[in-house]
Amino acid sequence: MTDLTPGNQTAPPRPKVGHRHKRHLAWVWVVPIVAALTGASIVWNEWASRGPVIKISFESASGIEEGKTHIKFRDVVVGLVTDIQLSKSRESVVVTAQLDKDAESLANDGSQFWVVKPTIGVTGISGLATLFSGSYIEVDTKAPGDAKPNQYDFVGLEMPPPITSDRPGATFKLRAPTLGSIQTGTPVYFLRIPVGVVTDYDLDKAGKHVDIDVFVHDPYDKYVNANTRFWNDSGVQVGLGPNGLQVHVGSLASLLSGGISFASFGPDAPVAEDFVFKLFESRHLAKSVPEGPNVPIEMRFNQSTRGLEVGSAIDFHGVQIGVVDTVELDLDPSDNSFYTRVKATLYPAMLGAAYEHIQVKERDPQTLARLVQQAIDLGMRAQLQQGSLLTGGLYIELVNRVGTPTGPAFDGSLPVQIPTVSSQTFDDLKRQISEIIDHIDKIPFEKIGKDLEDSLKELTAVGRSVNKTLTPELTETLQKLQGTLDDVNRILASSDELPAQVGQAIQDLDEVLRSTRQFVDELRERPNSLLFGEPTTSYSRETLGAEK
Repeated sequence: MTDLTPGNQTAPPRPKVGHRHKRHLAWVWVVPIVAALTGASIVWNEWASRGPVIKISFESASGIEEGKTHIKFRDVVVGLVTDIQLSKSRESVVVTAQLDKDAESLANDGSQFWVVKPTIGVTGISGLATLFSGSYIEVDTKAPGDAKPNQYDFVGLEMPPPITSDRPGATFKLRAPTLGSIQTGTPVYFLRIPVGVVTDYDLDKAGKHVDIDVFVHDPYDKYVNANTRFWNDSGVQVGLGPNGLQVHVGSLASLLSGGISFASFGPDAPVAEDFVFKLFESRHLAKSVPEGPNVPIEMRFNQSTRGLEVGSAIDFHGVQIGVVDTVELDLDPSDNSFYTRVKATLYPAMLGAAYEHIQVKERDPQTLARLVQQAIDLGMRAQLQQGSLLTGGLYIELVNRVGTPTGPAFDGSLPVQIPTVSSQTFDDLKRQISEIIDHIDKIPFEKIGKDLEDSLKELTAVGRSVNKTLTPELTETLQKLQGTLDDVNRILASSDELPAQVGQAIQDLDEVLRSTRQFVDELRERPNSLLFGEPTTSYSRETLGAEK
């Protein structure tokens, strides 16, 4: 420690003062400036990479999470869900999503959004990858030239669409009386090969049929032409025909989810853009429809048509030339009686060589209708015939009945009115059987039985009387006859000389007959011989010298 007393006081050393050079503080601002520029760049890049904000409405937000659920297009992430809210009506949820800049073209009226999650159906299993990665929203859109841009509000699909918009192929429209087991996603088959799918269905405005849209993939769409027919190939179809019991079983997928098949039944012909195909109930009905131009006809039946159904055949000389389209009940205002109106279609091409004589330019419905009317004038009529006693099915046969009423004159309008003649159907047979049963019921079986019982009693009494009186006498007579036969047999058996004695008796009888003949001749010549006996010999000139 330094002694600071006055005696020892010494002066402290003077400090050395150094001078530093002044620093340039402007470089200090470089760091925040760089940081600010970096942040601005990041913000700019973030803002520049952002696409439009869209809103998608779903029935529920199942599987969707804010800030986690991505939007994908062809398995590429193109957006992110940023918000989930209830709609004002609380009937749905509104999902807000931010699209990427390079995906802003997806905001158009042709885009569709749906949630991809694990799904197990009859057509297969899909979305298994989401078990590990979570659900996401898939988007599909039309080609850029087919969609209008700048649409930001969408209604999401609850089920994924059956096909994507960029899938090559063609769409066709079918028309069916009912939907049956067909639904969106039902497969379409060609020669048992899956070549398409049902994309949509809708009820027509009149509510009379269902329109079904089917998509056939390329290159199978080229096999669909104007002569192609579609039919429902769902489940098991059982039919009873002239060849016996027929069972048709579709594929396993069609058994579970239904199916539609098609095939061509004629030469290839182009299909019009708005052409609507008829969906038949089975392949048999699709195949039974004849080919070529057709003539619509109409028939009126005053008898029961039970068993006549849509698709029943119209035969001419055993050849099917038409098919029944509708069977409807109608009222005749003239006498307030009901009758059945049957509308059908004739295919004159099924007449074969007779049709070939018709010129091609005359094969239009009007000309063919006049030919049908000429056949009606010559006596052609429609008659119901029994197709099967087992099923009770009916069909219509065109027969020749000259002299029956022809109906109204043909004025050139369609359909052609074909007159009908009554026939004996299964119902008529049942009615006749019922009448026979009624007549049988009127027979007094009880009275007949009582009279028969009384007759049997009288016959029993007569039998007993005969047994008491006639039987003993008859027995005695038979016994005597048997004794006589025994005596005859005994005589024939014991006498060995009987043949010789009989021969001798016959010779004696012959001699007696000869003597008798001589006696008769003698008596005829000399009747007095019985009185005077044998005459003596008289002598005369004539007799002298006669004897020697």
